[in-house]
Amino acid sequence: MTEKLYYRDAYATKFTARVLDCTEEKKHWTVILNRTLFYPEGGGQPADIGVLGGVRVLDVHERGEDIVHTTDKPLPVGAEVEGEIDWEHRFDLMQNHSGEHILSGVICGRYGCDNVGFHMGKESITIDLNTKIPAEDLPYLEEKANEAIWKNVPVGIRYPSKEELAKLEYRSKKELEGQVRIVNVGEYDCCACCGTHVKLAGEIGQIKIIGAQNYKGGTRLELLCGKRALQEFRKKNDVSAEVGRLLSVPAVKADSAVKNVLAERDELLQNLNQLKWKYFTLKAEQVPEGTENILFFGEGLNSKDLTHFADLLLQKGAKRAAVFSRADEGYVFVLLSAEKDARAYTDEMKEPFGCKGGGKPDAVQGRVAAEKKALKNFFADKEFLIAE
Repeated sequence: MTEKLYYRDAYATKFTARVLDCTEEKKHWTVILNRTLFYPEGGGQPADIGVLGGVRVLDVHERGEDIVHTTDKPLPVGAEVEGEIDWEHRFDLMQNHSGEHILSGVICGRYGCDNVGFHMGKESITIDLNTKIPAEDLPYLEEKANEAIWKNVPVGIRYPSKEELAKLEYRSKKELEGQVRIVNVGEYDCCACCGTHVKLAGEIGQIKIIGAQNYKGGTRLELLCGKRALQEFRKKNDVSAEVGRLLSVPAVKADSAVKNVLAERDELLQNLNQLKWKYFTLKAEQVPEGTENILFFGEGLNSKDLTHFADLLLQKGAKRAAVFSRADEGYVFVLLSAEKDARAYTDEMKEPFGCKGGGKPDAVQGRVAAEKKALKNFFADKEFLIAE
């Protein structure tokens, strides 16, 4: 049995221990000690990392009553070694785990729901709740959770007796057996938990909800706490300030300035489309009367432009119209046919040009990795008039 020093003092960073076992497994080594400060992955909280006897600890797991450390190099069995956890990593987890408890406690207390899922990732935390939370309630819930931080409420840990536990109202995602560890944050939360936590809520710094979505009939929330929340604020503040600078407005007015830019863009796009379609009409009128097959090359045309122009060419009397526009590593195209199955052309272009696409007998679209000269030669053989 490995003695769990992290339960004695979650703030301790250094310790000494004896190596009981060291086994090579999949290019790494698994090390078992008689005692450890390294918290193993569990309860939604990732494992600690750090250094043990001069080698790196990459991961930590529980195996029965032992704590197994995954290291990048072996350690001699029987040796006394010094260990040191990565405190920045540990404290980040403590801030976020404690913050999650408070927010979950506030939500579950308000809605009478349960936290049915919890994942602490490298970037953010997600919690899954088995009720739908109205979007308009999120600001209140976030503020209520941060209230515990402003009051600097103590975060207590205790091991109640079976009799005490039976009378205690606490949150838990599963049925528990044996000694139960309870983490309590004043009026805000009381929950069974095996993780490491801060001593005072003020150490969390901030709890910030950054996302919410419907999930499996309930709600999934994404949140950040502590230093992660501060870093996110800095990043978004820097982006907002830069947008304001680019638009020559204060950062707080960047949203309205962006709306104005988007409105101007939409107006310009509408004018551009009108000009393009006038251009297409003019080019279609220039096609010699009696032309049955026509090939056209353009620049910067989207799929709607390609289809519209090819349709205009058919309206002017052509039986088949192929319109190409330059794209990355080749061309995109639309080919309309009033008689012959248009798919025959894409089939023939597959081998020489790596053509990808398809459609119906009267209309196909796709992409080719080919040069203009090769495409001209291909369609010239098919008696297409080439226009640009």
